[in-house]
Amino acid sequence: VDRRSSGVCRIIKLSQERTKELLAIHGWSGIILGLLLYAVICTGTIAVFSTEIGDWSNPLDGPATEGLPPNINALVQELGDQVDPAYRDQFFLYSSGGGRLMLQFEGHLEQDGDDDHPGAEEHYGVLYEIDPNTLTLLNRTEGPEAMLDAARRATDALADFFVDLHVRLHIPNPWGLYVTGVLGLIMMVAAITGFLVHRHLIRELFTIRRNKEALLRSRDAHVIAGTWTLPFAFVLAFTGSFFSFATSLGLPAMAMVVFGGDQERAIAEVFGEPPATDETPAPVANFDAVIADATARTGARPNFIAGSFYGRADSQMRAFTPAEEGDLTGRSPVYSGVTGEFLYDKPVLVGQSPSAGNAVAALMAPLHFGNFAGIVSKAVWFALGFAGAYVALTGMLLWTNRRADQRAWQRMGRIVHWMGYGLPLTMAMTPYGTFAGRWFGWPLETAQWTAFGLAALAALIVALGARTAARARDLLVATTGFALLGVPLVRYATGGPGWLGAWSDGLMTVIAGDLIMMLGGVICLGLWRFGAGTSAEQAGQANSRPGRSNPQVTA
Repeated sequence: VDRRSSGVCRIIKLSQERTKELLAIHGWSGIILGLLLYAVICTGTIAVFSTEIGDWSNPLDGPATEGLPPNINALVQELGDQVDPAYRDQFFLYSSGGGRLMLQFEGHLEQDGDDDHPGAEEHYGVLYEIDPNTLTLLNRTEGPEAMLDAARRATDALADFFVDLHVRLHIPNPWGLYVTGVLGLIMMVAAITGFLVHRHLIRELFTIRRNKEALLRSRDAHVIAGTWTLPFAFVLAFTGSFFSFATSLGLPAMAMVVFGGDQERAIAEVFGEPPATDETPAPVANFDAVIADATARTGARPNFIAGSFYGRADSQMRAFTPAEEGDLTGRSPVYSGVTGEFLYDKPVLVGQSPSAGNAVAALMAPLHFGNFAGIVSKAVWFALGFAGAYVALTGMLLWTNRRADQRAWQRMGRIVHWMGYGLPLTMAMTPYGTFAGRWFGWPLETAQWTAFGLAALAALIVALGARTAARARDLLVATTGFALLGVPLVRYATGGPGWLGAWSDGLMTVIAGDLIMMLGGVICLGLWRFGAGTSAEQAGQANSRPGRSNPQVTA
């Protein structure tokens, strides 16, 4: 038993054979969870720019407006008056991809049933898609909640794909949230233990042994990146776990423990009791006046309005505003849905009055998404997320390369290369499916999964079939580079605006997005042409072919 496991044996008195089995379980479980964690970190790095991705991939003519557009009251009330009263329990006014204005009404309809199987209530409603620059109606969808969600997602398909991949790995709810929540906890434990095990933390912030062998240089680069990102990794893991578990486990658990399983009572306690019911028909408040008052009151223009019981005497509206300059969180004043009178300021997340708990909870979103200082903070979060992905990938490469004399670990090393270098390729290919699906009228989700799946399959074939792991890496990085360079061309060929048209319409996000894609492609091709692979791969051409040992790494 080597020195790493002898301590375990002395404490728990395990046999040598049992110790080897436990170490194998530890290693395999760590790599599998590491692969999933790497996927969550990579997709989260891209999802930071979800708003910009939506504006780039599906722009409208004319620049996107900041917050809700002016002079919308007449159109909103005209459309609202056309809605079936059964669909007026809730209404929402918000922006989607490209700055499109979305007006949504929802209600409950009881489905047909019989004496033995009474009909269940389902959400139904109407969704209006509006051009905020011309205030013209672009699309109208009526049907069950799933149909409304699909229509909304069609306007923001590419951003939603990456966000869902990050939030729940496209696993059905609530299981996907459980998985990402557990991965967040694992990342938090790794950050804490990483801080504790680095006894020379300050020195390791700047130490890399350039004149040493490749494996040591790779280990130093891994430690430097991990050390610099330790605080960020902890914050990201903690806030991510909060979002995954807060609604999927937190609220049901609180309802079970405190309210005897009554989730409605728990929701009322957290979010407040609804106003007294009054179904008397009543006029609707002026939306322009509500937006103007919220802007003056909070210092920022609302970007979302949520209301209840449109056209009734008990109607209320709640306006959500972004954070003012210098603040991390916004505000959400509540108004009468009949007169537009200001009623009270409600905490953005939970509770009925300001509290320390609400202040902490409200900080979770800006700290996780990095949107508290606009594009600057998003760029910083992107860089730190990229470093976190590098730490996860190099850690798995170091682990598998040190065990490359074992056939099973050689194969797992190829899987690490597939995930590590194949995931960026699949993400680069997803816009192709989005643009093609929108151009040819295919179901967008099917088109996206087709592009994503074919790229993942091609990457797997390359990772398993290449002569060496380093060769597989080079092929995948080069293909990713060519894919990124082609994205702007495909966007334009499938009906997107050219640079001159985007410039004249003020669509700077379109030009910036194309330039970033091209820059990413050039960097990937540069790494392929002039790079020599990671230091870990240089150490003996690790994992040269599945089934062969690698004595150079073993030595």
